Amino acid sequence: MTTTATILVIEDDDASRQLVTYLLEASGHTVLSADNGAAGLELALSQPHDLILCDLQMPIMNGYQVAQTLRSHPRWRAVPLVAVTAFSMPGDREKALEMGFDDHFSKPITPETFVQQIEGFLGTAAAP
Repeated sequence: MTTTATILVIEDDDASRQLVTYLLEASGHTVLSADNGAAGLELALSQPHDLILCDLQMPIMNGYQVAQTLRSHPRWRAVPLVAVTAFSMPGDREKALEMGFDDHFSKPITPETFVQQIEGFLGTAAAP
């Protein structure tokens, strides 16, 4: 059984951000969100999160830049970071993993299975 978690959603598309937030909150999780990479990075660095979901193509700072910056901070190396993106061409998943993401989910998400997939990462966070 998964305990509730604090999840940061960094996504510039309003509809996608609202859907992910709704699904996670309906499952009992606390969700904080940002509509661009820079705002998301600021939120991530200002308070602890159990998991971060991040789009790749965003204004101001893209998801790859967010991942690289977070992974350069020792306390953020153990927090699962998952790309949720429309980038689903061959090689996109591999690039996301190389840039520091733990996994890569293609949009559109499948609402019926999304939360279960995401909750699979919550047991992997190393509690200090």
